[in-house]
Amino acid sequence: MATKTTKTAPAVKKSKPAAAATAVETAPEPVAVEAATAPKSKKIKSPLTPKQIEHFSGPLLTERARLEEEREQIRSRSGAVDGALPEEGEGGDEDTADLANAMMDKEMDLSVEDEIEDLLSAVDHALKKIEEGTYGICDMSGEPIPAARLELIPYAALTVECQHISEG
Repeated sequence: MATKTTKTAPAVKKSKPAAAATAVETAPEPVAVEAATAPKSKKIKSPLTPKQIEHFSGPLLTERARLEEEREQIRSRSGAVDGALPEEGEGGDEDTADLANAMMDKEMDLSVEDEIEDLLSAVDHALKKIEEGTYGICDMSGEPIPAARLELIPYAALTVECQHISEG
């Protein structure tokens, strides 16, 4: 029973400094945020030479233009589908099948458009990092991104290791 008394006593001690425990629990959060943003606040300079950065700028700008053009094509096609949809009450079974096909096509276009938006965001982020002088630095770890990875994915913002971590 002495053991139970010993267990009860610490429980009472834990309940008394509840405010202090909360403060201790919340204190590490700002430290963790500072650690996560440390590479950004230190403004680690890109490990790439100006010639390498120029080499990667071209494909990024080309990819951005390609994605914008593809997005516009999808938007114009989607607008054309909206005008071609039959009105309610018109036609019979064929119109219902056409409507279902048109709606499926529109849904696919919206999905592709979302993917394009994500890629455009990644390309814009890479271009911003070039302007800031931090291109080729991992957003998560602050480590250099290998040039071979940037050759394959010029808008990569994470090293392979950090990419695996971020994807869970």
